[in-house]
Amino acid sequence: MTENTFDREALKNELREEILNELKPKEQTQEEKPAKPKRKLTEKQLAALAAGRAKNPRMIAKKLREEEEAKKNNK
Repeated sequence: MTENTFDREALKNELREEILNELKPKEQTQEEKPAKPKRKLTEKQLAALAAGRAKNPRMIAKKLREEEEAKKNNK
């Protein structure tokens, strides 16, 4: 009986080691991925983004609030 328990423990330990060894390379590959370089936008793309912001109601409201706050602070 004691031989069976030792075999089970040995098998458990071997399986744990195998699983851990399989998991280690996966973790390393995730860390090795290079960071994506930032996209460089053309002037046309930047203008389109700026135009989209100008039309955005939230941005318009934000500008109005900022202007009102600036007027209050200047008084």
